[in-house]
Amino acid sequence: MDKIPRREFLKNSALALAGTAILPDNIQVLTQPVRHLGVQLYSVRGDMAKDPVATLKTIAEMGYSEVEGYGYQDGKMFGMPFTEYTKILTRNGLSMPSSHCGFSLTDYVEGQKSLSDRAKRAIDDAAAMGQKYIIYPWVPVEERSEVEKIVNLTAAGAAYAQKAGIRFGYHNHDFEFIQRGPDGRLLIEWLLHEIDPQTLAMEMDIYWVCYAQYNPLDWFRLYPGRWELCHAKDLAATDRRETIEFGDGAIDFPGIFRQSKLAGLQHYIIELEHYRTTPLEGVKRARENFLNTKW
Repeated sequence: MDKIPRREFLKNSALALAGTAILPDNIQVLTQPVRHLGVQLYSVRGDMAKDPVATLKTIAEMGYSEVEGYGYQDGKMFGMPFTEYTKILTRNGLSMPSSHCGFSLTDYVEGQKSLSDRAKRAIDDAAAMGQKYIIYPWVPVEERSEVEKIVNLTAAGAAYAQKAGIRFGYHNHDFEFIQRGPDGRLLIEWLLHEIDPQTLAMEMDIYWVCYAQYNPLDWFRLYPGRWELCHAKDLAATDRRETIEFGDGAIDFPGIFRQSKLAGLQHYIIELEHYRTTPLEGVKRARENFLNTKW
């Protein structure tokens, strides 16, 4: 994969070094992180829509002990009250350290530099259910040019989450490595520089970083200890460059994960968006490949 151009890398390195002095105490730079392996349930979204109870049971039977949820809305997840959903997880020996929750620029109250009641409730519910992280996973296409507003929303979410006893995270796609703010910096740089790392966790989607033709290792070096979670899905060696099961594609995961300590990685989350077989068979194979990967 292409690396960050040398001039840009050196320019940003000075800024990154300035930021390392305020790394949060709970981020482990150059120390051995705990390896948590989970699966993002969006990978099996069709199955979850049809029968979430049976799907979670199957996920547990594969050997997964953690899941990452998505789709929270008005106190519910997958159409059931959040409390009932959590009980189903517990019955299957599953935990949910993190979940994705949709936020919009309309959730930022400009005059108060705060969040909408809807956004606050989502964070409060996640904290009440014992989650460690709530993740801002996606910026709608029509909002992506509003870089400063995205940063303001993220900062407000991170500050509110800290008070609620949960960590706010941001999950990237490729557009954060394309969209630039008014000063020419990439959106991903704005997020990393303008928001206090004491409050904001980063979930690197390794596939999308590579898809954008950047090297994840460069970002580990520029921002050590910032990447507490990652999505692990591979990139197919085809013209479409679609997602493929972890370990079956073109990404050098052993080389990347050998720098997990530098990155601060603790949570590894299997994900799959395209399928060669079935979604459930895909996440099962991805888990097996992950466990057989040496680094």
